[in-house]
Amino acid sequence: MKVLFVCTGNTCRSPLAEALCKAANPGWEVLSRGLAAPEGGSASPFAADTAAERGCDLSEHKARSVSEGDMAWADVVYGLTEAHAAVLRNAFPEHAEKVRAMPGGDVPDPIGGEIGEYRACAARLAEDVRAL
Repeated sequence: MKVLFVCTGNTCRSPLAEALCKAANPGWEVLSRGLAAPEGGSASPFAADTAAERGCDLSEHKARSVSEGDMAWADVVYGLTEAHAAVLRNAFPEHAEKVRAMPGGDVPDPIGGEIGEYRACAARLAEDVRAL
């Protein structure tokens, strides 16, 4: 299974989703991207700390924007919100059938928040990953 997670900047939610999905599904290939990623940027410090608390490592993460190649590669693409999914369906209509929203609905963006918001985001993502 090839899974792609897409959020806005690829520095918080989608990298956490990628790391948690890889940990829960060792046989799967998993990537994350953003709709407007700061190319080459690191995961946010609180996202990296939260991942580490869950045994995952985001220290080498580099933000990247989603591409046609990413969409073609994936078996399924999860937008971290329904709005992300809608943008992906419109931007890549030939891959629209692969695009889904997260099982639990929109995942709130913790960017700019305190560590507790990142922990809540990770807990929510862990639940969603189990439901995939």
